Amino acid sequence: MREQQAKDFWSVYLKLILRKGQETTIVNPFEEFRDSVAKGGYESVSDEEYANIYDQVEELSVFWQQRPKDSVAHIVIEALSRTHLYEDEIQDIAGILAEASERTNYTQQMLQEMGAEEAEKRMADRKKAKLPPVPPDYPEKEWIEAEYGFEGVYEETPFDDTDYSWTPKLIYQYLGEHVYGQEEAKRGAAMLVYNHLQGHRRNMLVAGPTGCGKTEIWRTLQKKFSFIKIINGPQLSCDGWKGSYHVKDIFLEEKPQMREHMIVVVDEADKLFEPMVGSGGTDFSRSIQNEFLKLIDGDQVTFVNEDNRKDPQTAKIDCRNISFVFCGSFEMLRNNKEDRSSAIGFSSSTETADLTSEVTEEDLVLYGNIRREIAGRIDKIVMLQPLGADDFDQIMQSKNKISPVSQIAGQYGIEISLDEKTRRMLAEEASESQLGCRYIRSKIQGMLDDQIFEDPYQKKFRLSMA
Repeated sequence: MREQQAKDFWSVYLKLILRKGQETTIVNPFEEFRDSVAKGGYESVSDEEYANIYDQVEELSVFWQQRPKDSVAHIVIEALSRTHLYEDEIQDIAGILAEASERTNYTQQMLQEMGAEEAEKRMADRKKAKLPPVPPDYPEKEWIEAEYGFEGVYEETPFDDTDYSWTPKLIYQYLGEHVYGQEEAKRGAAMLVYNHLQGHRRNMLVAGPTGCGKTEIWRTLQKKFSFIKIINGPQLSCDGWKGSYHVKDIFLEEKPQMREHMIVVVDEADKLFEPMVGSGGTDFSRSIQNEFLKLIDGDQVTFVNEDNRKDPQTAKIDCRNISFVFCGSFEMLRNNKEDRSSAIGFSSSTETADLTSEVTEEDLVLYGNIRREIAGRIDKIVMLQPLGADDFDQIMQSKNKISPVSQIAGQYGIEISLDEKTRRMLAEEASESQLGCRYIRSKIQGMLDDQIFEDPYQKKFRLSMA
């Protein structure tokens, strides 16, 4: 989840709880999003902007657990249970709450909330009350249950196993539940994350056409591993240049304990690497690559934080445990490989993945516009295959989380079915548009909205483009 979106969420919902609004019912944001779409609220935005908004709303709506509405208390507990916190962050939060508790008289609060008569009775009872000691031969477990009226969990839980860790195969299997095909890319991503968890940084380049799932792999992993940060390559600018987002901001906007242990995924990196020569003859792309080279080298880098211009602060970043992933279409690189494949007898796109091992450092320099020093520090190169109409047809028929049909049905708690003709049309259009599953999701959402508008109470929907 993006930092500002997360900050807004926690700020609003914590205030609601602190103001006794824990029982307030809040509508699932996906419901509001759907209503806005039905009213044409997003007709003016591009497909890419729509997909980004959809992804943000979809992620936030997870806290409602597919319910159309829920109480603030349930939403916050669900959000907290899904949030990865480091031990020192937990202690920081506990410290803040402890300080607030010291200046709070909880008993006085309770008495003030009671009526005068009941408060006096409670005070009188307190003078007479004597709490029973725990008998030496009375097991603590039974005493707790007898005193407080609830049964605790005493058997071993997964959280008690200090040796528990993600293995490459578990990470790969998790990706398999959410991303279709692209087996080599999923294996490569699983190994990079595993090595990163073990303290061994790795660098990877992922090349593939739009809609093939290259960024989706990392979005999926980001939901499990909070240290993965995805940035938009073309929006980056160098220190000292005009621009709202600099290379240093990747790190300075994160908490100190997070900065030095991230996997930084640069999306659309091919556009970042393209030569950009200014009127003065400066190649901006080369300058940005110079900054990345310092980071990839694993050196200690010093950034100046100029948020407070009167008193700028410096921040030293140890890059020894930071991994980098460069994602992009890299069309020149892919076209060169396809031409080379045809020349040696491969004509089927199914063979593309087998040639990944033949992509060399020289290929990255000649066809990827990547500096040789950076190309030499990339440990893994994966060429993703384009997905065709048959692939998208299979994705829609899948019963797991890969299918946009299953995803939307799960959001609404309904059943959705497509006739064969509609499914095939969607598959072919998704392939032709090169927008992939984003296109399918958008079309299904539109058809579903039309039917919900007519009858919002039905639970089974059959969608057709006929």
